[in-house]
This record gives sequence, structure tokens and C-alpha cells, in this order.
Amino acid sequence: MPRKSSIIIRDHKGQTSTSAFAHYPLTIANLGDFLSQWGALKTALIGVSRGELAKENVKLDETVLSGLNASSEEARRELKLRVNFVGNSGSPETYVTIACPNLPALTQVGKDDIDITAGTAMPNLVSAMETIMVYPGTDNETITVTSAQIAGRNI
Repeated sequence: MPRKSSIIIRDHKGQTSTSAFAHYPLTIANLGDFLSQWGALKTALIGVSRGELAKENVKLDETVLSGLNASSEEARRELKLRVNFVGNSGSPETYVTIACPNLPALTQVGKDDIDITAGTAMPNLVSAMETIMVYPGTDNETITVTSAQIAGRNI
């Protein structure tokens, strides 16, 4: 079974939201590669979120990343970046949500859609996700990011 690790993002009011990422099983042989890829994913998340990365859970360890609230008043956990992906062996589309999207770092197309190829923040996130993630419920089905949208409530 794949492992599911997560990042908790805190908004400017101190409220949190969790983004979970399924990934391949960790072994002594692949741990170094995984940690490098996980670091790239966190860096990519910083590029697309205005929230404060508060905590990570990698199943081997749980580390508090910050006790601070996000500094930007525009960091609101109700607003999410929804990143859609499919499994490369034909699994249907599913998604992961990321709290407190950094709208100026993203290229919006229309009202809610995000261009996943524009700028640097989204392409970095897409690359990091496609490198480290596996399709939920599988051990090794790689994924392809298909699209992204801004979603949320109370906006």
C-alpha cells in the first residue's frame, strides 16, 4: 500500500488545513531520494500558497515546521488550490487541495482555472507532485497532473 504523507498549512487567523499526498513505500534504499523529492514538494507548495507551512507528517516522523500564523492577511484556509491528477495506468481523476493559494504567483484563466504551465510556481508544483506521488490506493502507479482550479467557500 502507498503511504500518505501530509503538510498542514496555517492561515493568517491561525486556522489550519491539511494537504495529503500519496507516495511510494519508503525503504532504506529509497529514503534519500524520497527526502529530496519531499523537499522539492515543500518548496513548490511555498510557491503556490500564502499560508504558513505549519507541520509535516511523513509517516516516519512528524515535525512541527512553524508555530507562527501566516503573515499575509490574504492567507485564508477557506480558499484552496485544487490540483487534479490521474493515474498513469488509467485510474480516474482525483485531486489534492492546498490551502491559502498565493494568487499573484498563479496564472488564472477565467474565474477559477489555473494555467499549470505558466510562470514558475505551478510548473514547480506539478513537477514535484508528479515526481513523488503515486495514485492513492496503489504502490507504484505514477500520476499526471491534469488541471488546477481555485476553490473554496466564504470568499
